[in-house]
Amino acid sequence: MEEPSKTVATHEPLNRSDLIDLYKHYWSVLQAELSFCHQYLNFYSGLLSALLAATLAGLLSIKFGDLRGLALLLGPALIFVLAWNGYQTVRTFYHRFVEAWVTAINLESMLHIRYAPQPITLGYEPAYISTQKSFIPTMEDDRIKGILEAKEKKGAEQVTKELSESKKGTTLFNAKITFLTFAVAAAILAVFIVLTTALPNLVQK
Repeated sequence: MEEPSKTVATHEPLNRSDLIDLYKHYWSVLQAELSFCHQYLNFYSGLLSALLAATLAGLLSIKFGDLRGLALLLGPALIFVLAWNGYQTVRTFYHRFVEAWVTAINLESMLHIRYAPQPITLGYEPAYISTQKSFIPTMEDDRIKGILEAKEKKGAEQVTKELSESKKGTTLFNAKITFLTFAVAAAILAVFIVLTTALPNLVQK
C-alpha cells in the first residue's frame, strides 16, 4: 500500500538561516537592479549624445535657406522619444531596486544587523560603530535618511513609494535631470534648424 502523503506545514516561522538566505537573495537583486539602472542610463546618454552631435554637425554643414535641412528635425524628434523612453526604463529598474532595498532593510532589522527595534548585540567589538549601533556604516542623503529614520510608523509600501519619488540624491532624480537636459538641447536645436532652413532671412538679420 502507498504511504499517505505528508502534509507540509506552511505556518512554521522563518528561522535565522531562512532569513539569511532571503537577505543574500534580495541583496543580489538590489545590486543587479541598481546596476541595470546605471547601464541603461549610460547607454541612453551615449546614444543621445551621438544623436545630438550628429544633428549639430548636420546643421553646421547646410546652407541658409536649404529646405532639405528640415530633414534634420528627425534628430531632435528621436532625441525626445529616446529621452522619454530612457527615463521610463531607468525608472522601472529603480523602482525594483527600491523594493529590494526596503526588503533588505527589513531583513537586516529582523536579523539585528541594522535598523533593529531592540539594541543590537554584536558579540564582537568593531573598530567603528555606526549610528545604527551596528558595524555597517549608514551614509545616506539627508532626504533619504529622513524617510528611513522617520519617527512615525510607516508601511513598507509607503517607504518604498517615498524613496522612489525622492527628489534629492537618487539615481532616478539624476537620470531625470540628464534626460531633461537632452530634451531641452533638442528643442533648442530644432528651433535653429527651422530658423536656418525655413526662415533664413530672419537669422541673417
